[in-house]
Amino acid sequence: MNSSLGLGLRWISKSNSSRNESNLSMKRGMRRKRVLRSCNSKSVRRSSSLTPILQTQRNTGADEIAKFIKFQDEEMQAFVAERDKLIKAHEKKMVGMRERHWQEEVELEKEFDAELSHLMEKYTLDGSKVNASNT
Repeated sequence: MNSSLGLGLRWISKSNSSRNESNLSMKRGMRRKRVLRSCNSKSVRRSSSLTPILQTQRNTGADEIAKFIKFQDEEMQAFVAERDKLIKAHEKKMVGMRERHWQEEVELEKEFDAELSHLMEKYTLDGSKVNASNT
């Protein structure tokens, strides 16, 4: 019976020690957080004295970026306008070429029709002469 009581006390003492250890580690973690917060606040205070310089550098950089973007936008608009002019000129040339092609094709068809009509007349007239001479 004593042995079981002794084991129970050992288990309680071990569980208490593990609780104490977890409490200590939690306290250490909280201390670390406080130290980090204080360090961060000090660095913020130090950097706050540099803020005007950094702010002007940031503003200058932002202004340069804005100017570059505006410049790019203007160049892009100019490019698009010139490209549109080029496309329209090309389309006009293509329309002119198609018109010339169709005119040539129509002329060829007219020539073909005229030659075919002439050929048909030739053989029709000759055929009527041949039929007339046979009778």
